[in-house]
Amino acid sequence: MNAFFVIRLVLDFTAAGLLLAALAYWWLDNMSHELIGMGMFILLLSHNVFNRRWWARLPKAAPGKPSFLTIASNISIAATMAALLVTSVLMSRTVFAFLPLSGGPTAREIHILAAYWAFILAAVHLGLHWSVIMAVMGRFLRVGPPNAIRTASLRATAAAIAVCGIHSTVVMGIADRLVARPSMDFWDFQESTIGFFLHHIAILAVCGCAAHYAAVWLRWAGGVRRVTNAGE
Repeated sequence: MNAFFVIRLVLDFTAAGLLLAALAYWWLDNMSHELIGMGMFILLLSHNVFNRRWWARLPKAAPGKPSFLTIASNISIAATMAALLVTSVLMSRTVFAFLPLSGGPTAREIHILAAYWAFILAAVHLGLHWSVIMAVMGRFLRVGPPNAIRTASLRATAAAIAVCGIHSTVVMGIADRLVARPSMDFWDFQESTIGFFLHHIAILAVCGCAAHYAAVWLRWAGGVRRVTNAGE
């Protein structure tokens, strides 16, 4: 089972990598952009097929629990990806060029907005499942039990990533892109291609860290509340 889970992780991280590559539109030609996007959507479809039982249990999920954060995240990313797919079809000049459709400037604005929200929500999705991922990978790689030195090192790394990620959100103007604010700032790929990807990986990491520790805090707060209520 662990090996199967690792295969799923590889597919999921590949989908995230394709989303990141698709963001570098001005580094690619349009055909490559569309083909990368199609590959990403195929992997996302497989991801949801693997997790179809989660969607089937969704109507019975209890609100007000830490899992509600995961539910909200999954529904949000599904809606965002749906908007991204629809606008992709409307704007296509290669893969779906045979369709008599034309989205125009509005579809383009929605497409860009959905792409960046999908990127942020994918990071949140990853962060919310990070504990499970690390636990399974630890068993698969036969990593020993947690120790103080390793825990401290990981937390220091997370803090460093957070600083880099916050800096990268400013450099890349992510706040403007998440509210569809017009901007003429485009990354100069001739000057630095690797910088574009490093900045976005840092943004992915800081959003994932924020989601992970938010989930940890919610579980801790829920445990404290239960203990308090039991003592009353």
